[in-house]
Amino acid sequence: MPNEDDFLIADLLGDVDTLETDDMPAQRATTISPRRRYERVLQQQALAEVMPTPPAPGESVHVLSAAKFDFWTWVPAMIEWIDHTADLYCSTWTLNRPNAVEFFEIWDAGQIGTAHFLTGLYFKRRESAVYAYLLEGIRQRGGRYRALRNPAKVLLLNNPDRNAWLTVEGSANLTSNPRLEQYIITNDRGLYEFHRGWMDEVFTL
Repeated sequence: MPNEDDFLIADLLGDVDTLETDDMPAQRATTISPRRRYERVLQQQALAEVMPTPPAPGESVHVLSAAKFDFWTWVPAMIEWIDHTADLYCSTWTLNRPNAVEFFEIWDAGQIGTAHFLTGLYFKRRESAVYAYLLEGIRQRGGRYRALRNPAKVLLLNNPDRNAWLTVEGSANLTSNPRLEQYIITNDRGLYEFHRGWMDEVFTL
C-alpha cells in the first residue's frame, strides 16, 4: 500500500505545468442579497422608536430590546445623535463579522477618532477569522485591542462639544442574536470616566 510520502513524491515528480495556467475562467457576476443591510435599517428604526433622542446630561434610561435590535445598534444611533465620537471604547465577550465590518465603515467615515476594543478570550480562540479581521483593522487604524477573561458589555462614546459622555451597559454581546436584552444608557461624565479608567488599565497590564 502506498503511504502519504509516496503521494507527496509523486506530486513533486509529476507534471509541474499543471500547477500554473494561462487560461482564465469565464466572466460572470453574482448578486449578494441586501437582506443584512435591510435588517440593520430595521434594527436602527426599532431603537429610534424607543429611544429617539439621547439622555440629557446626568440622565439614565433603561431599555428592553424585545429582540428588535442588538448591542451594536447603539453605536450608529449614538453617533447620529452626537455627530462623531472622539473615542469609542468597547467591551464585549464576543462579536460577529457584520458588526466588525460596520465598525470599520463608521471609523473610516471619520465618525470615530480612536477605538479601544476589549473582548473575551473565547472570541480570540474560537472566532479566529473574525478576531484576525478585527485585530488587523484596529492596528491599521491606530487603535488598541486586548483580550482577557471578560464578560463585561460596555460601550463608551463622547463628544465634549455636545456635552455628550455616553455609556451603554447591557446584557448583550456584539452579535446579532434575536434575544430579549436589557440596556442602560447614561449621559454622565463621571460614569464615563469610571468605565474608561478600568478599560485603560487593561491596556497597561
